[in-house]
Formats: sequence, C-alpha cells, structure tokens
Amino acid sequence: MQGGAREKVQLATKFGITPAREVRGDPYVRAACEGSLARLGIDCIDLYYQHRIDKSVPVEITMGEIKKLVQEGKVKHVGLSEASASTIRRAHAVHPITAVQLEWSLWSRDVEEDIIPTCR
Repeated sequence: MQGGAREKVQLATKFGITPAREVRGDPYVRAACEGSLARLGIDCIDLYYQHRIDKSVPVEITMGEIKKLVQEGKVKHVGLSEASASTIRRAHAVHPITAVQLEWSLWSRDVEEDIIPTCR
C-alpha cells in the first residue's frame, strides 16, 4: 500500500479456495500468502483467514504452516471461516485463532449451541 496508508488500516484477506474453485488447506497456504503479499504490495497480512476448511488435510497441518508464516512476520493474526467447534479447538491448539467468520443471523442460530461457546 502506497502513500503511508498502511499504518492506518488493518488488512484481512483469505486463502483456501484456488482459482479453479478447489478447497485447499495443504502447504499451498505458503504460496497463497506470498502471492497475496506480492499482489497487495505489503510485507505482512494483519488477519489471514482460512476461507474454507479442507477436509482432506488435517487442520493441524494447515495451522502448522500458518504458524511458520506468523513466526516469519508475514502474518500477524489467524482466522477461520465456516469452521466447526471441534476444528476451531484443534486449530487453536496449534496456534491461537483470533477471529472466526460464520453466518449468525435470525435465520441461522445453530452456531449458538457449540461455536459461540467455543469461541468464548
């Protein structure tokens, strides 16, 4: 980001769905992150979300790779989108989860049973 605006914003972006619409949570996360950093012209993503959980890859593997990105200073905080309570707990055991994005509305209240208590 040019013009000094970077210090004034918190930037969040997602990874996990390829241009071919495949859900991926494997070590592709590193290439996705580095691609986002290059396209955005920044050194660090403030909040990096896994867009969808890849059911073919244990979330611990994905979080392990994200943890390395945090340690390298490429990511500050980690989020999950549309994750189950058990997935949130398993991911958080590898690296703290800062944000969870999900549908919670008058029409969709089922998250109040497990996910909201887990996040609390």
